[in-house]
Amino acid sequence: MEQITKEDIAAVAPDCRAAASLEAKAEAVGVGKANMDVPRMFTLAIMAGIQIGMGALFMTYVKADQTLSFAAANVLGGLCFSLGLICVIVAGSELFTGNCLMVMAANSKKAAWSAVLKNWVVVWLGNLVGSLILVGIIVGCGLMGTKAGDNTIGAQMVAVAAGKINLAPTQILFRGIMCNLLVCLAVWMGFAGRSVIDKIFTAVFPVMAFVAMGFEHCVANMFFLPMGVVASSMGYGTQALTWAGAFYNIGLATIGNTIGGAVFVGLIYWIAYHKKQKAAQAAPQAKRATVK
Repeated sequence: MEQITKEDIAAVAPDCRAAASLEAKAEAVGVGKANMDVPRMFTLAIMAGIQIGMGALFMTYVKADQTLSFAAANVLGGLCFSLGLICVIVAGSELFTGNCLMVMAANSKKAAWSAVLKNWVVVWLGNLVGSLILVGIIVGCGLMGTKAGDNTIGAQMVAVAAGKINLAPTQILFRGIMCNLLVCLAVWMGFAGRSVIDKIFTAVFPVMAFVAMGFEHCVANMFFLPMGVVASSMGYGTQALTWAGAFYNIGLATIGNTIGGAVFVGLIYWIAYHKKQKAAQAAPQAKRATVK
């Protein structure tokens, strides 16, 4: 009889983790985030704010080209924006929207709800600080006067911000729900990956989708909206923007993002897979007890 080698087993092994095992992975990640010390948490959150802002800036450069068709501008813009989430996932930063999956650890009583809420508050504030730091850097770079045909980057930033601020409150809320449903799916699917390429690939398409469809991401808006307000005050664009309008949008988008990520991904997948995971863990124990 031919002997089966480790190489034979590896050849038929799946190249990604099974969906049921992702729930345990998400719980473990959530526990690690809940137990993180505040200075480290805040520092990594600042980095995430900067990284998401860089993706947003990259997207703005593409969408400023008015010769692109509607579809091309939105798809290419989404592809460019995915830079932000790729940096967060691969480099290991703390992003509020992705951390909505921490509900899995809390529901399993592996992390206290107080620790989860503390993480959300600290990370949200850190993301905001990082975004505002990047706004200041971009102003210092003098990029807003960069020409894109008849358009400028500054005018495009004002147009993007005005479009977001002028949305109805319910539109912001529901677009926030849809946005983080996709972002948390990207993070969730990233848990299945076994390589950096896997994680990058799983991040790109959900992010492209939410950007192309015009959904609202609170951390991205922490860059887009302040950048638009500053650009407007410098004379770019034709719309007058206010800080009150900017933070009203960010607040509603935050609520929508929390619902979309924590409920429509975190809670639903926890319900679907937590009991299955417990049963899988209990089976070997029951078998050992029977043998004894």
